[in-house]
Amino acid sequence: MLSEIMVVLVLVAAEYPPFIPSSSGMGSELLPSTVRSAGMGGISTALESPDGLSFSNPSTSAWAPSSGVTWTAAWRTGDDAAWDGRMRFPSFSAIFPLPWRTVLTAGLSERSRLLDCNKIEQDGYMGTLDWDGGLSEACVAASFRAAEWFAISLGSRGVFGSNRCEASLTGTAPGGPELPINTQYVDEAKFLPCWGLQVGALVRLGVIDVGASILTDRRGNIKIDRDYSGDDEEESRGRYDLPGEFNAGVVARPFAWLSLGADVHSRKTMHILQSTVPDGSIIGLGAEAVVGSGFSARAGWSTTDGLWRDGATRWTSGVGYRFAGGAAGLDLSLSRETWEESGETAVFVSLWSSEDWLGSN
Repeated sequence: MLSEIMVVLVLVAAEYPPFIPSSSGMGSELLPSTVRSAGMGGISTALESPDGLSFSNPSTSAWAPSSGVTWTAAWRTGDDAAWDGRMRFPSFSAIFPLPWRTVLTAGLSERSRLLDCNKIEQDGYMGTLDWDGGLSEACVAASFRAAEWFAISLGSRGVFGSNRCEASLTGTAPGGPELPINTQYVDEAKFLPCWGLQVGALVRLGVIDVGASILTDRRGNIKIDRDYSGDDEEESRGRYDLPGEFNAGVVARPFAWLSLGADVHSRKTMHILQSTVPDGSIIGLGAEAVVGSGFSARAGWSTTDGLWRDGATRWTSGVGYRFAGGAAGLDLSLSRETWEESGETAVFVSLWSSEDWLGSN
């Protein structure tokens, strides 16, 4: 049974309600991506990436000529309270070429953020549950160039984090739970790391590159710590499941200075903490033009069917600048996403530095 919560209290506190999950589950999601990809409608599965990790397909870094590190930050404003006016948790990725045509990649990025207030009135009590927190996603992979035109990757992606709930409840019914007036406690749901296997491949066919990857289902444990306003504490245990994902993409280069790409991301239905996110897909289209003097201009579009923002449409743009002889770079992207009667604007920025540039400073 997916996302079953098996509450096991270690202290006796029968007057208090059990752990009550947020109605928003793990919170508002986003897909990890490079800033370059964010400016191109999210395409990355077949986009060769010698200076950044593609979570959707690490084999795109198989041709990286030197080690490097990328730092990324983002800011969002809009109608999603979980992200509005907040700076995204800084993410990073690292690339390490090894002998035997092998490249190691690793990265960490924010995956979801939760900011929610639930009002409850049941079982003889009423009150509010204020939720805050989020989950992060890590990726570790090894890519191998089996030929100059073909690379495969094998790795793992894991999710972890915590959501914190501040509860304020009052008993309402005679004979019901005998809660003290203005009872307060804190529940912290700790999502212990859960890992899944990811396999990817990239085929370079002259002016066309084709890539794909598969991520398996993941199952992890939830540890729920309850801290009362006094000195008492409780511990609960639970399980959570994340469904597998599939990514596919193609990039064409009709001219040496122009890249045109398309991506599709799909996922099965997710049941987590009594919340359901439907299955669905995200389709993205993007373009990049090298305009000279180290500058590149980018644009893209994507649409979401199902998942956490059904019907969302996103327009993106971006610019990249490579300096120090191509040993370092800056990337900036801007996106505007709309769904139903809501909207969100996001700004992404990243700095990439290779070992050649770091060694010269």
